[in-house]
Amino acid sequence: MVKYIIKRLLLSIVILLGVSLIIFVLTQNMPTSYVESKIVEEMSKGGEPPDEEKIAALMAEYDISYGEWLLKMLRLDFGESFIKQEPVVDVIKDNMFVSFLVAAIATVFEFMIAIPLGITAATHQYTFRDYLVTVLVMIGISLPSFLFAQMLKGVFAESGLLGLLPSQGIISATSSTTGIAFVIDYVKHLILPIATVVILSIGGRMRMTRTNMLEVLNSDYIRTARAKGLREQVVIYKHAFRNTMIPLVTSLAGLLPSLFSGAIITEQVFDLPGIGNIAFDAMTRGDIPMIMGYNMFLAFLSIVGVLLSDLMYAVVDPRVKLQ
Repeated sequence: MVKYIIKRLLLSIVILLGVSLIIFVLTQNMPTSYVESKIVEEMSKGGEPPDEEKIAALMAEYDISYGEWLLKMLRLDFGESFIKQEPVVDVIKDNMFVSFLVAAIATVFEFMIAIPLGITAATHQYTFRDYLVTVLVMIGISLPSFLFAQMLKGVFAESGLLGLLPSQGIISATSSTTGIAFVIDYVKHLILPIATVVILSIGGRMRMTRTNMLEVLNSDYIRTARAKGLREQVVIYKHAFRNTMIPLVTSLAGLLPSLFSGAIITEQVFDLPGIGNIAFDAMTRGDIPMIMGYNMFLAFLSIVGVLLSDLMYAVVDPRVKLQ
């Protein structure tokens, strides 16, 4: 086990270096330039362009070599965000909580809803339950997030049909800063974004659970377990579901980065102060340090997620030996 982990860690370093090179090349060739946009913005307002010293300092960030950026990155120095005028590490740290909270709660509900529905669809194939799950899967896979988020806002938001929930931001301007009223207001602002992420995410998870469960239920050892007279609940949840978990564990590799990356479109629609919203703004305005730092952060989380997923195989399936 230890030898396997060391090998994977060394391989992860090589992968991260390759990813860093790709990120560097792509960002250095972006069509958007923050410096040019800033000059145009100032001139359009009738003001003076930024002084030459400031322009030179910003251009130095664009002209940095890959070696210089890599050395800074190894010191966890990703530079200073052009837009926020703060270190990139601080921007990520300060704006990560909302995105993590939405993603973490949504993931819990996704698993709680999708897995039982996938199992019941597989065990009641071609019945009303199965058809209902299929419809939910199609909704989750087909609907664009921005469209579904606007539909929820149109029905449940304060400006919508029912007028129950806030549709923008994370805290009302009139809310008190402490106490139970603050917590209630905070939770009310999260309901619609979380509902959007959950409903649009459960489709894929349900389909995966149903497909794998059907495959396992047709296995010889399941027929043997039933022939021995075991209760159906034991056959399904003790024997069949454990093998169904193996593909689900594979999907966990992308779970860790998704918890911290932010739901970019959802955060845009609901105007949440999350890291996804910040990253989108940085991308459209050419904030090079922020873009490179954010993507390297996600690359690192992806590597960790894949490693944890591999380790979980040995927990789920004792036949898997990590060597």
